[in-house]
Amino acid sequence: MRFILIVLDGLRPDMVSPAAMPALAGLMARGTRFANARSVFPSETRVATPSLVTGCRPAAHGMVGNTLFDRALAPDRLLRTKDAEDYRILSAGAESPLQRPGIGEHLAAAGLSFAVVSAGTPGQTLVASPAARRLGQFRWNAADTDTAEARAVAEHLGPTPPASIPNLARSRHAARVLTEHVLPRHRPDVALFWCPEPDISFHYRGLGHPETALAIAEADACVAHIRDWRDAQPDAREIGLIVLSDHGHVTGDRKIALAELMARDGLPAGAGGTAITVAPAGAPGIWLNDPSLAPQVADWLARQPWAGPLLANDPALLPGRSAPLALLEANHPRAADLVLLFAGDEGPDAFGLPGQAPFDAPDVPEGGGMHGGLHRRELATVLAFEGGPFTPGITMKGMADLTDVAPTILHLFGLAPAGLQGRVLHQAWDPWADAPAEPATIPLPGGFVLEGGRHGGRLYPTALRRG
Repeated sequence: MRFILIVLDGLRPDMVSPAAMPALAGLMARGTRFANARSVFPSETRVATPSLVTGCRPAAHGMVGNTLFDRALAPDRLLRTKDAEDYRILSAGAESPLQRPGIGEHLAAAGLSFAVVSAGTPGQTLVASPAARRLGQFRWNAADTDTAEARAVAEHLGPTPPASIPNLARSRHAARVLTEHVLPRHRPDVALFWCPEPDISFHYRGLGHPETALAIAEADACVAHIRDWRDAQPDAREIGLIVLSDHGHVTGDRKIALAELMARDGLPAGAGGTAITVAPAGAPGIWLNDPSLAPQVADWLARQPWAGPLLANDPALLPGRSAPLALLEANHPRAADLVLLFAGDEGPDAFGLPGQAPFDAPDVPEGGGMHGGLHRRELATVLAFEGGPFTPGITMKGMADLTDVAPTILHLFGLAPAGLQGRVLHQAWDPWADAPAEPATIPLPGGFVLEGGRHGGRLYPTALRRG
């Protein structure tokens, strides 16, 4: 029994169709599809990746944002977890910043193997398999040049194509690394393949742009390539495919330079070395040198029509005016003191696609795709199990999120390590285990409502909306 995880970064499930993505649509129809799969909060890649591999939400694994501020480690600037150097700074001398072991470590403890092939960022690949060097596991990133894996791949398949928008050649090359090098030569029990599209094109071209359509088609071609490799193997019946996305996307209809606007109106805000440090994001983090500044920040935000509710790492910081980050299992000593949620809506974008929201990201153009918050289009993800032990041709109504994938895979190997928070998705092979979630509606400050579902008391957020 073997499993291949295929992650299509940022893919919205409502954009999967037989016309746009025939391979993926066919695979989802043949397998077990989870129609109510969700990301975690913040719905960002370097939060989603550790949630996927550790089976835990950010409060437990400790990676709470793509961009972070840590006054002790880097007092004058933000740390960007996509960069290997900032990842090492955040690790503070440890093997990684994560505070829970990943699936690679659990598999190794049972004598099983794990491999990662990624055309995502270096930081994403490091957080997917932080113990790879110690455990002798294969880990390759498209930006690698001086690792043993990079040299072996280059010798076998030639140099990695340069990054581009859309990132077609790199995505295609990474799929070849998986099917022509890793799977036949290393035969990992579990392999994780990370395709950077359509996320890159969503961000920089927009969700409905013609070049984005090329990126979606290339992501689908990667699925087809991996499926065809599996189907050609003598043990094809024993190889299960798990296809998912780490988050969705919403169209960024208004660009908000939060720190600049705050500073313009007299608040001491900046990107590090200031009394108020702001990390740009789909849900910006706000760190305060002095907690007494919190009411001023809240007062200023209350006057902004684009601002949604505030979440607080410490519920006592803004009592009655914020909701706790713990509600979303995103509280942690590394987390921002306050996190701003933008007030989005379901209105159509310039391409006619539903879902728009303001955003703060210096390099993403207005009209580009964005994620990180609690908009229903950011939280909704693809999740399908096909082949191997999985039930064919069925759609599950029960909710699931990224943290449920690792416990499910480990369960199928007969493993149940302590410390995982996710649920085993028995529905993937036992449809009778499916059950709809208990609906949850949670009032938030400022007249907003968080919708979601509960399984066994665990909240799966679905959408932030105006009350």
